[in-house]
Amino acid sequence: MKVAELMQTSLRTISTDATIVDAVVAFAEAQVSALPVLDRLGRAVGVVSTREILKAEGACDSPAARERLFEQTRVLEIMTPWPVTVDPDLDVRQAAQEMLYLNVQRLFVEFDGALVGVISQTDIVAAVGAAKV
Repeated sequence: MKVAELMQTSLRTISTDATIVDAVVAFAEAQVSALPVLDRLGRAVGVVSTREILKAEGACDSPAARERLFEQTRVLEIMTPWPVTVDPDLDVRQAAQEMLYLNVQRLFVEFDGALVGVISQTDIVAAVGAAKV
């Protein structure tokens, strides 16, 4: 089975200029825990997840610092740069091995340099549970 058969194609993205508040709102609206970060040309340049936000919040030493973090910090400042991407024709087992090796929960899918989807551990587990893989 190929990644293209399991990947989610309705992607919510966020720009490098968005604030942490914007990211939290986007997480809630899309019911996801991570978003690909796109530059002004629409290229995936990073990923921001609840993990990065919680890490940044943990470094705040006061309520005022937390407020500044959420309202004034851009996603670009806390994102993990250069998200791992795979081809839609990659075998799902190879994608799962890549996730394990890199200790990531999701891989973004690119075709001809364009972001076309995301495959997560949850997608793979659901397919295994339904005996699709």
